[in-house]
Amino acid sequence: MSRLGVFYALTEAELYQLRRLPEAERYDYMLEEIEPRLLGTPRGCELDKAWYGIQLCLGAGRWHETKRTPFNIICGGEYLVNTDAELMSLKKSEDVKKIVSYLKRHDLAELVTQNFPEVAKKADELPASATDLEYLTAYCQDILPFYENALYENLQVIFTVDL
Repeated sequence: MSRLGVFYALTEAELYQLRRLPEAERYDYMLEEIEPRLLGTPRGCELDKAWYGIQLCLGAGRWHETKRTPFNIICGGEYLVNTDAELMSLKKSEDVKKIVSYLKRHDLAELVTQNFPEVAKKADELPASATDLEYLTAYCQDILPFYENALYENLQVIFTVDL
């Protein structure tokens, strides 16, 4: 299990194709159909394993997954897949707009840095990737440009991770 997190920005038609599948088939469809087309383009954003630490920092050291910004920047939103092995959450266009607005007012790397001490207190319970501040802030840099592109193109965003 790699725990690698990735964002993809989807058109209405792409989201429709994904939603029409049973939940058990959606993650494999994403790996086979969406990832090869979007990874490495402005419509894909790799977070490696940093997603987990960033999510913890957004919650000041506590895990939050809701539909509210800022807690839905990484995880949260509507779950399209939510199993013990795979997670896929959706941020609709209106969510993307709120996230971009929030990230333009609040520098994500600064938020992570500010809240990192609360995460670091739990270092012995967490994977090393969640407790490396430089690693986390480096991955923060691509998140706003990714969401801005999704907003500009009026796309929905899915976050995917294999657990």
